[in-house]
Amino acid sequence: MAKELKSLKKRQQSRKQASGKKSKTVAFMTMFLLITMSVAAVVFYVYEKKYAPSREIADKAEYFGVSGDDVALFLNDEQAFQESGEPVTGKMINGGIFIPYEWVMSNLNRGYYWAKDTNKILYTLPTEVKSYGLGDTLDDGSTAFLRVGDSTDDLFLNIKFVSEYTDIRYSTHLEDDTKRVFMFDNWDDYSVATVSRRESVRLLGGIKSEILTNLKAGDKVKILESMENWSKVQTEDGYIGFMRNNRMSKETVVTPESSFDAPEYTHITRSDGSKVVLGFHQVTSTAANEYMESITSGVSGMNVIAPTWFVLDSDEGGFKHYWTQDYVDKAHAKGYQVWATVNNFDAGNIDESVFLKSTELRQALVSNLVAVAAAGGIDGLNIDFELIPESLGRDYVQFMRELSVACRNAGIILSADCYVPYDYNSYYDIEQLGKYIDYVLIMCYDEHYGGGDEGSVASIGYVNRGISEATKAVDKDRVLIAVPFYTRVWITNTAGETSSDAMGISDVMKWAASKGVEFTWDSELGQNFGQIQDGDLVKKVWMEDYQSMQLKVDAVKEADVGGIGAWKLGQEPSDMWPILDLNGR
Repeated sequence: MAKELKSLKKRQQSRKQASGKKSKTVAFMTMFLLITMSVAAVVFYVYEKKYAPSREIADKAEYFGVSGDDVALFLNDEQAFQESGEPVTGKMINGGIFIPYEWVMSNLNRGYYWAKDTNKILYTLPTEVKSYGLGDTLDDGSTAFLRVGDSTDDLFLNIKFVSEYTDIRYSTHLEDDTKRVFMFDNWDDYSVATVSRRESVRLLGGIKSEILTNLKAGDKVKILESMENWSKVQTEDGYIGFMRNNRMSKETVVTPESSFDAPEYTHITRSDGSKVVLGFHQVTSTAANEYMESITSGVSGMNVIAPTWFVLDSDEGGFKHYWTQDYVDKAHAKGYQVWATVNNFDAGNIDESVFLKSTELRQALVSNLVAVAAAGGIDGLNIDFELIPESLGRDYVQFMRELSVACRNAGIILSADCYVPYDYNSYYDIEQLGKYIDYVLIMCYDEHYGGGDEGSVASIGYVNRGISEATKAVDKDRVLIAVPFYTRVWITNTAGETSSDAMGISDVMKWAASKGVEFTWDSELGQNFGQIQDGDLVKKVWMEDYQSMQLKVDAVKEADVGGIGAWKLGQEPSDMWPILDLNGR
């Protein structure tokens, strides 16, 4: 019995020892598993943070800056923003898209005109002016425009109305709360790629960037910019973001095609193809017409005479005129076309805003001018509206559009006198004028004017600027460059006060000779400069002469523009005309 008890104790002790070993193994395995899981969790966390693509969705309302019925606008793959940094927004109303009038005017088409006096939008075609009132509809029954306030900032044009007169294509994305429209007036080729497998388009290049939209295999994207590993793309569902290059294949080139039927604005130019050589004839009374033959007796090569016949003398657009049939007949007999000039200054100050902002008064002035011109066999009208304020820029241009329709329909040549283009007078908008009228004449004189600082009336740099800026905006064969037949003698007294006397070239040549003025050629200005002490006065002159005139005419010939003009007849030596003869007769 004692022996059996001893054996049982040994077996129990053995089991305890085995059980202890097993417990230690389980504990070890548990600890190992916990450590492994912890390491795996750390590795997964590090991978997720550093390597795994983000699945976070971008705040699209913040990205586009719109919500509700506001519509984000994109032009040529760039979102439109105000100077303040806020997005330019249109409106979705009754399923239609309406975009801001001012944005359209600045970025797409300046041809629209808000006639506030009649609550109408006008658009001028070659032979008629189309008119759309509040509530008027387009061919598809949609409203042409909306007005939500009193200023032009409160006008919105139906995008269909814009596309009717503007060569654009567009797509709309209106399914969610971030509505947007993509417009294009760029018709260059672009590349399209096919998405090869599922991919996210992100705000920025990088897998950690937020997601704008998800694509599937077979979707198409327009490639905007290619980089080493990523590309900036535009998606078919209306997003611009970044995706990986290795998710794209089958890149192809697309050539967009326009179905826009552009109106043809024809222009009346000289039927024989000759360059215009124009002389302004200042006429301030009917009796002055009698001097036409004598004032042109020494002239050669001129083919257009522009008498200052029409003078606005009322705020309502009334005018007086000095036209006579006898003058027209004699001018035609000498081989001249007659372009009657209409100015807004010879009768004193008038308030042009009264007639320019009135649809009825503009139409009356247009009708009256064309009626007189047509009845008298006048070949053309030359509009010389000077010192128009910037606030009336659009109204002036609309007047010229409406006059262009009447002149085109009557077969009358229409030209306008404009300043050498600078930013401060850009509202004269010679690009728009050149679209509608026949000739744009650039007055390359009064670079320095009476009451201003002393200097040249027309340096060669000033003339060259007039040529280069005008021909950027208007077909060169319809640009006329006007040069001065006068200069100024600048007078400085002992108090340092400066004034000037305007003198014709003939008279200033005689004055300089009588005073013994010695001249030095200034190659930068392209003029001879002279200065004398005349008693207590210092007198300076930047001379217009044969040398300076030849330099100007050479620039006109080199640019191959439509012609030349000169202000004014009677101030020039008669032997200067061969220099101005662009047609070599």
